[in-house]
Amino acid sequence: MTFKALPYLEASKGHIFTTSSMAGETPTSFTNLYTSTKHAVGNALSFYEMTFKALPYLEASKGHIFTTSSMAGETPTSFTNLYTSTKHAVNGFFYSLQQELLARQSPVGITVGALGFIVTEDLDAILGEDKSVFPSFAQGDVHVCATGMMDSLIIRPRTFTYPFIANKLQRLLWYLNPYYQEMIINSMPIETVDRLLNTMKEQSEIRGFQKGNF
Repeated sequence: MTFKALPYLEASKGHIFTTSSMAGETPTSFTNLYTSTKHAVGNALSFYEMTFKALPYLEASKGHIFTTSSMAGETPTSFTNLYTSTKHAVNGFFYSLQQELLARQSPVGITVGALGFIVTEDLDAILGEDKSVFPSFAQGDVHVCATGMMDSLIIRPRTFTYPFIANKLQRLLWYLNPYYQEMIINSMPIETVDRLLNTMKEQSEIRGFQKGNF
């Protein structure tokens, strides 16, 4: 993470995006200290450091922060325990800071992006035919998502939820139905589960997670 761009925040109206996603690289279980450290740095600690360093510029320019989080930060997701834990950490940090800034009547706003299944090129390549296990209304368009993120710099919502209906339903089911996660797993053919696990394991090894390269 580099902060060379920070002096130019005022010129760009002081808006920043904190974004990092390692979902497609996530090992299916805790493997070693290097693996967990890489995820903690990439998906959480780098966000904190950037925010602390940027806040003085944002205060001066009445800027706004959009942090790219995930529905995994609200409802735990199978097979991505390290990724899910870091997204919970990101949500805790930014929602807490959001409340602090409101209490201090700071001009800086924060939007937490609660993003669900967004069909990017990378994710499409990883999942292939297995993405069909997600209903069409739960598959977010990457361009619509990007537009919503940019609009958040203007309207400044506290949370940006996309895909809207699918994520609202996911929240509702998670809090009201204790067997929700079990239902999701049981609805997936065992062959699909095996393919997903093998694909994610291969991605982890390709990226060097097992070797502790970060």
